[in-house]
Amino acid sequence: MARLRTAVVGCGFFGSLHAKRYAGHPDSDLVAVVDTDPARAASVAAEHGVEPLTDYRALIGRVDAVSVATPANLHYEVARDLLAAGIHALVEKPMTHDLATARHLIEIAASSGAVLQIGLIENFSSAFRALKSVVDDPLYIEATRIAPWKARATDVDVVLDMMIHDIDVILGMVPSRVTSVEALGAPVLTRTEDIVNARLAFENGCVANVVASRVAVKTERKARVFQPDSYVVCDFAAGTLFRLDKAGDPETEGLAALRPDQQTIPKEDALDNEIAEFIAAARDRRRPVVDGERGFEALRVALMIKQSVAGHRALVESRRAQPEGPRP
Repeated sequence: MARLRTAVVGCGFFGSLHAKRYAGHPDSDLVAVVDTDPARAASVAAEHGVEPLTDYRALIGRVDAVSVATPANLHYEVARDLLAAGIHALVEKPMTHDLATARHLIEIAASSGAVLQIGLIENFSSAFRALKSVVDDPLYIEATRIAPWKARATDVDVVLDMMIHDIDVILGMVPSRVTSVEALGAPVLTRTEDIVNARLAFENGCVANVVASRVAVKTERKARVFQPDSYVVCDFAAGTLFRLDKAGDPETEGLAALRPDQQTIPKEDALDNEIAEFIAAARDRRRPVVDGERGFEALRVALMIKQSVAGHRALVESRRAQPEGPRP
């Protein structure tokens, strides 16, 4: 079978990583990279011996599959045009900025027969696969994703930059729909929220508390899952999975009734896995693991969180604007 002709639109940090994976995949023939900055396109293109372009529309008729790794505000426009031309698209998160355009991308892909995959990369980590294999009936989930400041992806707030990964991880474990959200956040280093805490309530009664921060002094990516007879902690950064299972009656046996277990999760390159899945789905013209509907639901919940944060922020600002009353 002939190799897929591939390309990357957007040669920033993530785009350059995508290009490297396409260049090294045996079923991919990286044809070109695209960036509105000619120097940046030329630099990435030279690394892989491909053509640099500044207009993504020049790819139409020349490639089969593309990664869209532009700034988030351009995802819809670029993906719309490429999908309409029948080009398979892996769109980095967030899918788009609103549900109407996200739904439109799904409809265009269905109409043209193109594969649409969304770049929610945690689905392809060995840590998430290990976690999901031991989660049966989550009642309560805590997810934390914090990191020191990095001057990239600041075109979106921390919800669409970082938290959306844990939103998707949680949605992948809970077989129910999010019905309500309570969230608050704060803009610390940018004009948008850099730290957000959200509480998600599901139809089936499960509750999840999610924290994301890009102004921390350390890196932490953990998920804690509480379910009947079991407590699970997955450390995505360290690659470990800890379980505490009920093996007897804690009320009569004490600690002897609890069975602890910790395992080290073999490291895998999640982006390698993500690109491989996209290429296979495009080649076979099948639904990818993280399809448009999966990306749409993650975006729906993320926007619910953003709306709740905005409401809380407006309330705080209105109270601050009011003159203080007399003190007793």
